[in-house]
Amino acid sequence: MSEHETEKSTGVPDEQLPPDLVPGEENPLAEGLPDGEGEGLLEEGKDAEEMADRREKASGPAEETE
Repeated sequence: MSEHETEKSTGVPDEQLPPDLVPGEENPLAEGLPDGEGEGLLEEGKDAEEMADRREKASGPAEETE
């Protein structure tokens, strides 16, 4: 898509958001991260196998129940 074409947005304008999702002093978590702050966050995590190994070590081996 070129710069001059308009993008079709599927988002909701702030005015139509429910009060608990509107960013502000009372709800800072509704605000987005500053530019560049979230780069790489999704790539840095552990894969599913590493997480399963970690959980098993923390809780012990899973026991079978009948």
